[in-house]
Amino acid sequence: MMRTYFAIVHKDPGSAYGLEFPDVPGCFGAGDTFEEAVKNARDALRLHLETAAELGRAPPHIRSFETLMADPEIRNLAADRPLVGISLLEELAPGE
Repeated sequence: MMRTYFAIVHKDPGSAYGLEFPDVPGCFGAGDTFEEAVKNARDALRLHLETAAELGRAPPHIRSFETLMADPEIRNLAADRPLVGISLLEELAPGE
């Protein structure tokens, strides 16, 4: 089973791509290309979740796209930026 975390894509002219996960504070990925940023974001998310599990911490709650966009802070942050879903196999993303 797949679990999908949404990430906000950041890209300013002349800069690298950045993806940040609103539901996983401090977890992000970056890259010179969009594909590289997605790969790095997926790797960072996997590492974040694995580390949390090793420390006995529950994984962050995953909000649906609709719930994320209903949050005024997220809606403002993502106003002119796309959101992408980053999926992990459930065995790589411990259950809630």
